[in-house]
Amino acid sequence: SPELLIPTTDELLRICPHFRILIIGKTGVGKTSLINRTFGIDEARPAHDKRGKANIEKPLVSKRNKRFILHDS
Repeated sequence: SPELLIPTTDELLRICPHFRILIIGKTGVGKTSLINRTFGIDEARPAHDKRGKANIEKPLVSKRNKRFILHDS
């Protein structure tokens, strides 16, 4: 039946309570700015003096929605 094919939000959130998002791209294209503006994460700071140095192991959690966990490359 069609109802079986449409998962409900509650069921999806039970299965996957957090969503990890890895932002990737070339150095200097604005990945960190995208994270800051879109997800309101103040702790994401661009490393202008350390181009190409990112710590993808450090999770950035959105205060707007704690289900989103981002990693800046």
